[in-house]
Amino acid sequence: MIPFYYRRYIGILILISGLLFELGGENENAESFIILASGDTMLGSWAEITIPDSGFAYPFQYLTDYTETADIFFTNLEAPFGSGGAPFDKKYTFRVKPEMIEVLLAGKINLVSMANNHTMDFGASCLQQTRELLDQHGIRHAGAGRNRKEARQPAIMEVKGKKIGFLSYSLTFPEEFWATDTSAGTCFPYEYFVFNDVARLDSTVDFVIVSCHWGQELMETPKPYQVNLARRLIDHGADLILGHHPHVLQGVEFYKDRLIAYSLGNFIFGSYSESAKESILLRITLQSADISRVQAIPINVYNKEVDFRPLPLQGEVKEAFLHRWIRLSSELNSNPIGINSDGFISNNKIDKMAETLNLYQ
Repeated sequence: MIPFYYRRYIGILILISGLLFELGGENENAESFIILASGDTMLGSWAEITIPDSGFAYPFQYLTDYTETADIFFTNLEAPFGSGGAPFDKKYTFRVKPEMIEVLLAGKINLVSMANNHTMDFGASCLQQTRELLDQHGIRHAGAGRNRKEARQPAIMEVKGKKIGFLSYSLTFPEEFWATDTSAGTCFPYEYFVFNDVARLDSTVDFVIVSCHWGQELMETPKPYQVNLARRLIDHGADLILGHHPHVLQGVEFYKDRLIAYSLGNFIFGSYSESAKESILLRITLQSADISRVQAIPINVYNKEVDFRPLPLQGEVKEAFLHRWIRLSSELNSNPIGINSDGFISNNKIDKMAETLNLYQ
């Protein structure tokens, strides 16, 4: 049960932000398009056992209202597809049967990050199998390759006449997974090229997304280096930063009217973790290649309850989640963060009224 004073706080905030979004919110139209962003997806282990028996669309059973309307559906692909190869000597190594790519296709996921600490779990051969499989099925990807030059290459998509560019980086260990000039791996964002790569991409496309695998597992707040890097990426042309790796939700930051999601938590993840129970989908509406609306869709990812079918939160559980997320996000922003009952987020439309009512004190 949510304490009364929290419920009163959230109710006032939802009422205010709801009114302001109704009055000032952008309406989606034929010229707008939608990016749906999810966190870590790992289709091996228990997921690989459960999903095929129920059909590859099984994980999206409760999410079709969102997945069917997305022009770009992003996830972090936390394990390679493939066979063969020897496991790297570390605690957890993941590899997924190639046929499980049908899950991505069933959910209409069409953009993935490969820059993470599991892409190279079974070596360069599985990495290359994954890249070829994604290419074969028209799923765009970035962040890993046969060498650093290839790992640095962006994915570019065209939606309703606008070009969307995507770059992906891993700041997680083991260091042996990072691509070099002569060896396969993931793209570590070395300063000597990363900002130039972002700026170059920004000069050729209308909207730049950067994915970052970073931070510390199970930590609800970003580390200082993440905040610094995210802001510098935006300074050089990024419009949207999508973070992952902690497996739990972190807050969002608005910086120079651009959006940073430090960790989106888990999505479809083949474990029964007791630590990763709730996360979000971010639904981002672009109008003329500018962010016009951001909606947070809280989801239950506790597989002992949902069995690899993320389920939108409802009622008091959703209210409690929104309150916690407001707190996490408020700590990252100089201006207050607001959110209405449908999860639409504002960082500027409710500021004056919120300050007047002392909602954030």
